[in-house]
Formats: sequence, C-alpha cells, structure tokens
Amino acid sequence: MNQYLSSASLKSLAKGQLLGKYGILTGILAMHILCTVPVSFSLSPLSGASTLLYCAASYVISLLSGFFIAGESFVYLKLACSQRPVLNDLFCCLTQGGAKAVKVLRIQSILAGISVLCTLPYTYIGNSLMKSILNAEPSFDVIPFDPALFLAYTILLVVGSAVDIFFTLLFSQIYYLMFDFPEYSESQLFKMSMQLIKGNKARLFYIELSFLPLMILCVMSCGIGFLWLFPYMEATYANFYLDLIRKQSAVRK
Repeated sequence: MNQYLSSASLKSLAKGQLLGKYGILTGILAMHILCTVPVSFSLSPLSGASTLLYCAASYVISLLSGFFIAGESFVYLKLACSQRPVLNDLFCCLTQGGAKAVKVLRIQSILAGISVLCTLPYTYIGNSLMKSILNAEPSFDVIPFDPALFLAYTILLVVGSAVDIFFTLLFSQIYYLMFDFPEYSESQLFKMSMQLIKGNKARLFYIELSFLPLMILCVMSCGIGFLWLFPYMEATYANFYLDLIRKQSAVRK
C-alpha cells in the first residue's frame, strides 16, 4: 500500500536538497523581496483611505505578485527534482513567452479576487471601527468604540480568514501543475489542483503550522532567520506536491 510521506520525511528531503544551494536561493529570495516589498509598502498610505480603493490596490499588487509566486514555484520544483535553480528562474513566466505570462495573470486574477473578497467585509468594518476610536473623546468611563461593531469585525475577520485559508489550500498546487502540465488550460489547472489536494488539505495545513515555532525564532532574530527558513519551507512544499503526484500516479497504475 502506497503511503504519503510524513511531514518529517518531507522536511528531511528538503534539507538534503538545500545543501550547497542556499547561496542562490537566498539571492532569489532577496530579489523577490526587492521587487515586491517596496510596492507592498505603497499600500500603507491607502490604509486610511476608502476601503474600495485600498482593496483595489491590494488586488493589483497581488495580481503582479503572481509572476514571482509562480517563479518561486518553478525554482523549488527544480530543486525538488534534483536540478540546480538559477536566478533567472524567478522571472521564468516573463521570459518564456507571452502565453505563460497571460496564463499566470488569468490564474492570479482569480486567486487575488478570492482573497480580496474574503478581506473586503472585515476591512470595511475595521476602517469604521478605527475611525470611531480615533474620533472618540479620551475617557476611562466610556468604551471608545461600538461593541456591536467590534463583534461584527471579529466575526467577519475569523470567517473571512478561514475561507481565505481554505481556498489558499485548495489551489495551493496550481503553479506546480502549470509547469508540469503546460498544455493544460487555466480551468483544467484549477480542477486538477482541487482533485490533487482532495483529502490532503488538513495534511498541508499541519505542515504549514509545524513551521510556526521556527517562524517565532526568526522574528526574534530580527528576521534574519527567514533567509534560511523560507527556502526550507518552500522546498518542503515542493516535495509535498511531488508526493501527491507520485501517489496519484501509483493509484492510477
């Protein structure tokens, strides 16, 4: 009987594949940060603006970030397949022809749209809540916000985040599939991602949560540790994808 690899086994594979390659992977990560973080910071001035303007800007930034997300999927898929990645792999969707770039835009437009729709309700309530707090007169006797509004914000935050996480897990394999099956259309890739992850969403979520202690340590190191942790996480996720593919192939045989 074919068993899925455990979280520990996937991490062990990732560690072995990363040996001697941290230099190029750190360079790829640094390039990604340099290209995306300044754009993300541009959202800060909009946080106090209208909710629709903020969400529209978030959507555009998320749409453009799809090229880097897909590029990193390609980088770590190569790593998991015992190939040596190079810096240009990060931009593969922009350098391998317009068809692939268009496919990434179409895929990311749906993923970004789902994320924005999940965050829009609690972002709107959150802005209203923040305005009421800022406009309230300082007092120890009166709560500076409407409790009902705060309750609505909390509920929408929890529900929206849960739905966002669900869809993130559901379509988590789509960019790996795009590179493995370049002939597939966007709709076929979405369907295949759902089929591939079926019964494994909780397993992937557990693997993601298992990195939480290391994330805390990285924060305590002023973020420097993420230069080591991020490649480790991404390599583990790429091996998770290959494990799903191998299992599915074995079942079909």
